[in-house]
Amino acid sequence: MLKTIIFTCLSVLLLLKTAQAQYVNSDSLHVLEGFEQAILLTALDSSEIFSPEILPDYFSQGLITSGYILSQFSLPTTGKVISRFGPRSGRMHTGTDIKKEKGDTIYAAFDGQVTMAKYYHGYGNLVVLDHGNSLETYYSHLSKCLVKPGVPIKINEPIGLAGATGRATTTHLHFEIRENQKPYDAELVFDFENGKTKENIATINNLAALHKESKISKQKVNSESQSQLFTQKYIVRSGDSLYKIARRTKTTINSLCKINNLTEASILQIGQVLHLY
Repeated sequence: MLKTIIFTCLSVLLLLKTAQAQYVNSDSLHVLEGFEQAILLTALDSSEIFSPEILPDYFSQGLITSGYILSQFSLPTTGKVISRFGPRSGRMHTGTDIKKEKGDTIYAAFDGQVTMAKYYHGYGNLVVLDHGNSLETYYSHLSKCLVKPGVPIKINEPIGLAGATGRATTTHLHFEIRENQKPYDAELVFDFENGKTKENIATINNLAALHKESKISKQKVNSESQSQLFTQKYIVRSGDSLYKIARRTKTTINSLCKINNLTEASILQIGQVLHLY
């Protein structure tokens, strides 16, 4: 509960969206290093108290997680996903490709600082934003960069125009989210189809943990699918023959006969249950 309250208070500094204090649970106190007396949680909204020197301590103490920051992200653009994160043509595709028209505006996914804005090998024109807490976003194949290195950027600010520079066969945005310089699937964070961040993001500590959780979940689904496949049954219908059933269920007559103790001359009965695997 305390973390939730502190997250709410910290959002003023993190998002820089309002100068007005958020008043929550004013009876609660928090001990802040460097201050002799406990501070009211409502006072944590003060940028004077929350100086840049103090903020990193809150990251290190786990009071602000990568998941919380990512839950505040906004899509850099909308459009159809034409290529997903993962292996592609024998090499690793480290981002999510979103179809765009040349000159479409691309926006910053979150507040940060520009660390790169130039032509960079296969990425073409590339903008990289550092969002703190070891989080970065990459925006590549741009026709033009609209920002310069070293410049602070706000969420939803224009940072470039869509294009097909670098190794690209069509106009699109190649978008990456990186944590500790390692790329992760942006679809773990974003629901691109519905244009929003996923609801579970705020509850995770970091992308590495989310990636591991997602991998285990996929393995479980695949395991369940295999289990269902090997226990699949077929109910004989009017007009069926072993030949027709074998073709329909992508198996062989020999396999059906062996599993169900039949011969090729066996007469099938309507309603008869056959095991397929």
